[in-house]
Amino acid sequence: ASRGVSSGNPSANNLPPLLFHQVHGDNIRVSRDGRIAKRAESFCKGVTFSARPVKVAEKICVKFLEVSNNWSGVLRFGFTSNDPSTLRYGLPKYACPDLTNKPGYWAKALTERLCERDTVLFYYVTSAGDVYFGVNGEEKGVFFSGVDTRGQLWAMIDVYGNSTAIEFLDSRQQLNNSRRHIESQDGDRLISQAMVNLSIHPPCLPQVIETPAVIETPPPPRFQHPTVKFNPLPFHRTRGRNVRLSNDRCVASRNAMEFCQGYVFTGRPLELGERVVIQVLDTEPIYLGAMALGLTSCDPATLTPQDLPDDPDLLLDRPEYWVVSKDGTNYPQNGDELAFCITRAGEVQMSKNGASPVTLMHVDQSLTLWAFLDVYGSTQKIRILGSTMPHQSSGSSPPRSIAPAPSSSAATTATERCCPVTVTTTTGVGGGTVLVVNLPPVVQPPVQVSHAPSQPVPALRGAMEDPSHSATLVSNYSNTYIEVSFIFVAAVRKYGRV
Repeated sequence: ASRGVSSGNPSANNLPPLLFHQVHGDNIRVSRDGRIAKRAESFCKGVTFSARPVKVAEKICVKFLEVSNNWSGVLRFGFTSNDPSTLRYGLPKYACPDLTNKPGYWAKALTERLCERDTVLFYYVTSAGDVYFGVNGEEKGVFFSGVDTRGQLWAMIDVYGNSTAIEFLDSRQQLNNSRRHIESQDGDRLISQAMVNLSIHPPCLPQVIETPAVIETPPPPRFQHPTVKFNPLPFHRTRGRNVRLSNDRCVASRNAMEFCQGYVFTGRPLELGERVVIQVLDTEPIYLGAMALGLTSCDPATLTPQDLPDDPDLLLDRPEYWVVSKDGTNYPQNGDELAFCITRAGEVQMSKNGASPVTLMHVDQSLTLWAFLDVYGSTQKIRILGSTMPHQSSGSSPPRSIAPAPSSSAATTATERCCPVTVTTTTGVGGGTVLVVNLPPVVQPPVQVSHAPSQPVPALRGAMEDPSHSATLVSNYSNTYIEVSFIFVAAVRKYGRV
């Protein structure tokens, strides 16, 4: 079983079933006579290999026995031309990028949505070095390319993240699920088929040209309150290599022929409580996966497109702070509006189309964080509507007024009847908005006039300590109606009587 296998023979029917090699990551436990590999702890150090070399076009079938939800990312799989026996004491934590950055290793991460318990993954390499993959008998297409097939190749699988236990299945028992013979002329056949399929597109082009306004003018928001005014928040100039930005950097569209590398970043770091709203403009259902959301302490201005991997999970290996949620957007459709924010408790919350927010993940809110989106898979085009700050500031902003504050001359004129009214806001019990109205004092006898300049006082403190005319408006907001109650507090300050 350990003999070298010629890469020129595509037949694999006479080969013994694949087993796991005795050389593997520190956290891997192999059982069932070499058929099952299980990661015992942590999320890494799960690199495994096939016990024998594989042939070109030999299907490698892997069943997911155990899947968790404690980590981020799943299986990485591919090939190596290095004999695993020579790696007994030199295996790193990760196949990607620790091994793939070295000669003779090729691997890529599977999307999390395809990693479910009892799912069967298969993959193989062609003589041209293209790696195809599929799930449950359905082939998905080329996964990656560039494998050197001139020598021996071993299967390499990193049991990473939420994929915790896998089993090698006999590929001969899986052949009737999805049968495909790879021959030298297959490349020409696939290209010809693609050219035939392209013939369906030209009839659609005149329709696109006839309605440029519909394409160029994004639809208005449907799920935002009419009175909401967004603060501009264009995307950063740094972006993935397959995404294009509009002139105002508010619309991001991915190349229709690609499914990844659609990274866009916010143009500045986010503030705690700042609510960012994204509108989905276009989707393409032929692709798997959807838009991912993440946050990072890395200034996008320091990045180049070459720094951004096809799989956003690989960003977690960078030295900066990165977190990402691939499934949080839950396959948005055309017109969907996604709002997200970082709370003061470090929760990253997201809501869709005005629904109640859900917590996707937790972050270190003490860091300066930029948000980023990967316009991936079925998500084709998005627009950033902008952002809104919390309805009530944290106290850093001065109270707002509907009239100028009293001048010193007005304060010293006891007989002045036309005095200004000031309005301040604060947060009331239960999260409502309290509107405090400071009314002008009544006419006082001359002996009560103070010639000292008046000093501004905070809204609540002034309302409690200075028994002047005041009124308080308490407003509690809900999703469907506004409940308003008035509390009017009045006191007459005259010779000490109230």
